[in-house]
Amino acid sequence: MTKPHFIGWHQVENGYYTKTRLRNEFGLKPVDLQQYDATLKAKTPQGWKDFVLYHINNTVEIKRQKIADIEPTLTNIAEALYVINKSAKISRDTKVNNYSLNKHQVVAGAKTRQIQLYELKNAVIEKLLQEKKIFIIGYHKQQSNWKNGEIYLMLVKIEEFTFHLPVTKKDIQSYNYPGTIDKISAVKTRKTHLKFHESKRMLEKYIMSDCDGNPNLQ
Repeated sequence: MTKPHFIGWHQVENGYYTKTRLRNEFGLKPVDLQQYDATLKAKTPQGWKDFVLYHINNTVEIKRQKIADIEPTLTNIAEALYVINKSAKISRDTKVNNYSLNKHQVVAGAKTRQIQLYELKNAVIEKLLQEKKIFIIGYHKQQSNWKNGEIYLMLVKIEEFTFHLPVTKKDIQSYNYPGTIDKISAVKTRKTHLKFHESKRMLEKYIMSDCDGNPNLQ
């Protein structure tokens, strides 16, 4: 039986994915890597490339290693925020880079993941602000191609890490203004010990718990 062959990402039928997307978005892997279900020739930033695709019906769930429970100390929370923040920026770049290539499924998946991680990061920072456990440095302005103009970002410090939190102009009128910033890179500039899934799980548990008076958060 002849396997389907697609020209361009926009022609790929529902249910066919690369092994990378199966792993990252669905937690699945092909039953047999050698037995692909379709082929694809698509344009990339490096030129035209050939891909093999697998149908989702011919996959199995990836068995995840047990995720360690990490104490929600302020040091661990700061590092975990750094890990998921950089991961969100990777999804941001994936979304932007694939938009011009008409990889609509990839763009949609990356956008959803980016939003979810930023929402988690922002929720943690807002809770820490309410508990007065972080320091507000000031605010930055940043040009936005998606929101027609400038956006305002509160700059906060948690232990030795700094983060931005989207705010309105009214929220930052009494704070210091260090200036404007460009797009922040997704590349890590410091070594971390926490893994992504450990970081995400700990922050989600922290959000759901009442940490006021928690002796571990110091």
